Amino acid sequence: MMKMKVVLLTLLFLLGSQLGGLALNHKAQAEGAPDYSTWLWDTSKIVYDREATLHFLEAKQVSHVFLQIDRSIDVAYYHTFISEAAKLGMDVYALDGAPNWGANNKAFLNFINWVSSYQNGAAAGEKFAGIHLDIEPYLTEQWTTNYGAAVLKYQGAILAAANTASTLDISLAVDIPFWFDEMNFRNKHGKGNLAEWALKNTDEVTIMAYRDKAVGPNGIIELVKYEMNLAATLNKDVTIAVETMNLGSSDGFLTFFEEGQAEMNNQLGLVLDQYQDYSSFGGFAVHHVGSWMELE
Repeated sequence: MMKMKVVLLTLLFLLGSQLGGLALNHKAQAEGAPDYSTWLWDTSKIVYDREATLHFLEAKQVSHVFLQIDRSIDVAYYHTFISEAAKLGMDVYALDGAPNWGANNKAFLNFINWVSSYQNGAAAGEKFAGIHLDIEPYLTEQWTTNYGAAVLKYQGAILAAANTASTLDISLAVDIPFWFDEMNFRNKHGKGNLAEWALKNTDEVTIMAYRDKAVGPNGIIELVKYEMNLAATLNKDVTIAVETMNLGSSDGFLTFFEEGQAEMNNQLGLVLDQYQDYSSFGGFAVHHVGSWMELE
C-alpha cells in the first residue's frame, strides 16, 4: 500500500511539472522545484506599477529579482518594494553595470556607495539580499585593442564589489556569457579562464546561455556544462539564464521571443532534467521582466 502511494505521488509530481511549468504559483509549486530569477531594468515599475509587477513575479514563481538602481528614485520606494517582495518569498538584489566599469569608474563607485548607504539606512526587512553586477567588458573597444587591460579593469570592479558585499554581509552575483570559459588571462590576479575566475571570486554566477534549444552541441545543456561541473567542485551556485527579448530574425536562435512561453517551459524542463541534481544548480533566470511580461 505504501509503495503504491509513493508511486502515485511520484507520477503526480512528474505530471504537474510538465503541465505547470513556469506558470505554477508559489502555493502550487512542487517541493524541490527550481528557483527562478529575473532582471527588472525598468526601475520606474516599483513606483508606478508595483502591485502588478509583484503579481506577475509571484505568478512566475520568481524567487530572486535583480533590480536596477536608479538613484533618482526615492529610497522609500525601494523600502516598500523589497519588503513586499520579501513577504512573497523573493530576494531582491541591487543591479547595475556597464561595459567600461572598473574599480575606479565613477559610475561604479556611485553605485557601490549608494548600495552601502542604502543598506546602512534600511530596516531589516527592507535590505537588499545581494549585489548583482552586469558588466560586459567585451562590448568595449578595449576588449579588442587591449584585451589584457580590459580584463584587468573588469576583475578590479568584481573584486571591489566583492569587498563591499562582504562588508555588508550580502551576496555578490555576476552575469557572465557561456563562452567565458574560453577566455584566458594571466596577470596579477593569477591565470586561467574568466569563467573559473568569476566563480572563485563571487558567491553566485548567472550564465547568459542565450539559446532557444536545450539539446545539441549549441544547446543550453552543453554550453553550461563546464561551469556546472566546476561550480560543483567549488561549492558555488550557477543560475542558467535565457532570453525573451525580440532580437530580430537574424538572432532568433538566441531568444524564446518567437517560440513563446510554452516552448520555453519545455526546453527549460529538459535542462532541469539534466542539472537538477547538481549541487551547483541555482535555478533559471529569465531576461527580462519587460519582455517576459509580453511573451505569449
